[in-house]
Amino acid sequence: MDILSKAKSTVARYSMLLPGDRVVVAVSGGPDSIALLDLLYHLREEMDLTLVVAHYHHQLRGRAADKDQALVEGAAKKYMLEFIADKAPEGWWKKLKGSNEELARKMRYEFLENTAARIAGQRIALGHNANDLAESFFINLLRGSGMLGLAGMPPVRGKIIRPLIEIGREEILYYLHEHSLAFRMDKTNKDKRILRSRIRSDLTPMLKTYNPEIIAAIGRAGEVLREDERLLQTLALGAYENLARVEPGRVVFSVNKFLAEHKSIRRRLIRQAIEHLKTDLRKISAVHVFDLERMLNSGAAGFELDLPGNLRIRKSYDRLSVEVAVLKEEPAFEPVPLRVPCREKIVVSSEFEIEFTSGHAEFSEFQQSLGQRPERKNVFVSGEDRDWTALNGLEPLEIRRPRPGDRIQPLGMKGRRKLKEIFSELKVPREQRAFYPVLASPTELIWVPGFGISEKAKVQANSEQIALLKLKVIKRSLPAP
Repeated sequence: MDILSKAKSTVARYSMLLPGDRVVVAVSGGPDSIALLDLLYHLREEMDLTLVVAHYHHQLRGRAADKDQALVEGAAKKYMLEFIADKAPEGWWKKLKGSNEELARKMRYEFLENTAARIAGQRIALGHNANDLAESFFINLLRGSGMLGLAGMPPVRGKIIRPLIEIGREEILYYLHEHSLAFRMDKTNKDKRILRSRIRSDLTPMLKTYNPEIIAAIGRAGEVLREDERLLQTLALGAYENLARVEPGRVVFSVNKFLAEHKSIRRRLIRQAIEHLKTDLRKISAVHVFDLERMLNSGAAGFELDLPGNLRIRKSYDRLSVEVAVLKEEPAFEPVPLRVPCREKIVVSSEFEIEFTSGHAEFSEFQQSLGQRPERKNVFVSGEDRDWTALNGLEPLEIRRPRPGDRIQPLGMKGRRKLKEIFSELKVPREQRAFYPVLASPTELIWVPGFGISEKAKVQANSEQIALLKLKVIKRSLPAP
């Protein structure tokens, strides 16, 4: 089968193009992109395509890059196609942090997306071929990637299409020479300091001695992996919708529910959370997920695991969160004086607000409530709490956030306990402790919701001022993920 027929077959097989599509053809001037342009030009009448040639100058290779652009512009004129080009700012690599290769790739894709929007294009055609797919497979294998990485570049992803993905590099070069099509070679493709270049010049030829059709074999394996990954990802997305709680700067799972999922789904849940926070999975490998699994299996009540991209995975009791490593601190909510009776709504964090109610009560009412004390639990988990207190001699009281050194004399005890110890008992995650509401006098705590009242506020038959305190937690609405 000739290369044009192969390209048509790939386009049809993956429904890459529809009649009447406007297509941005990314042309660098290299052999793959020149072949891509020529092949799509031969398909344009049959499929009623409108082609626009797009070229991005990265300002990285000096005069060589200028010649690349001149070649591409000449090719566009030859085919009588619209030509759109853009240049990166001079010296951009000195101003931006990160890998030059990744930054250049991101800039190029942004240019292509902008060009597609500018011409109302439906597709962006890239010149990746079967060898590129195989080389990416080996790179990801060496990095320890999972199924998604080994599956490699998909033939279609959104607007992106790769009509040459099933055609080998040798076939492309033969086609170019056969049709006398001019192209330029990037010298960096032979730089053995680059892993892809070493795979291209050393590993692939060696593997061909074992299987001359190794490139095609990897292509078939990639297709199988992509289909399996698609099914698993569909299942994982369903689990993510059920299990993930999206908060500002973090995604949270219940540890017990998370561990109840199959290991394959769990790994994808973590990837999904990471992708939500940083929009991609760059520099995230299977090793990071394995580290998480090892720490979860350790049985530790809490741990932290740092990830590339300024992310962190944190476990605290039954709470597993994937979060931006430096979260914006919650602003301190102002203390609210206690009045009886009162009904106050207090925003304690970006995630929660509380409704606090107090009212006068009689000792007989308190007696009827005896034995109804709920289980001790983090009030952000239980959602509400109530307690009876004798106020005489304790005023002024206020609802406030915890302070260093806070202590309470628990009901029925002589000594005092640190609030820090109580938070551990209630399994309050560290990130919630800073805004956990407490009722306090100027000298000590009087009520810790979810735990109990102070001995100093104990209700007795001769108590003159008895109040029923109620606290209800209200989940605040968050922006859609």
